[in-house]
This record gives sequence, structure tokens and C-alpha cells, in this order.
Amino acid sequence: MSQPATNEAAPRAITEVPTGRRLARRRSQRETLLEVLRIAAQYETWVSLAELADKTKFPQASISAQLRHLRKAKYGAWNVQRRRREWAQDELVWEYRIAV
Repeated sequence: MSQPATNEAAPRAITEVPTGRRLARRRSQRETLLEVLRIAAQYETWVSLAELADKTKFPQASISAQLRHLRKAKYGAWNVQRRRREWAQDELVWEYRIAV
């Protein structure tokens, strides 16, 4: 009643996307998030997790984890700032930006 052992590897995540003759590297969540935060910083804009999720199409929990990673030296030691959105009275909303 045991199942036969197989040597099949688990499916890998796609890290390269075919584009014609060349393979283009797909951006990571962290790279995408950093790009959105850089654009927001150019306009001196704070963005909430919900707004970041809407723009990047990544879940809020994942974005939160990537924000923590961006603060680490290993990933650039970015100065990710956080503050409470003052005009949101009904619920606690945090907004983020990177200091340039």
C-alpha cells in the first residue's frame, strides 16, 4: 500500500519570461514595490498598504514583508518611513514612503 518513489522535482517558479528570441528576467515583488515607492517619493506622496496592493497586484501581507526586507542592509538598507494616516478616523491606516 505504499506509493512508489518518484524522482519528480516540485515545479519551480518562473523567473524568466520568454520574449521573442531573448529571455527577460521577471522583476521580483521587492523590485516592483521599490519602483512604486520611488515614484511616490518623487511626488512626495505617502501610500498605504491597500494603495500599494492596488498598484502592484500583490497581497498586503506580502507587501508588508517586503517593506521590512527593504530596511535590511542585505536589500539596500532603504529608509522606509511609516506614519499613521491622520485623516482616517474610522480605522487605523498606516502609510509608507522611502526617504530620498
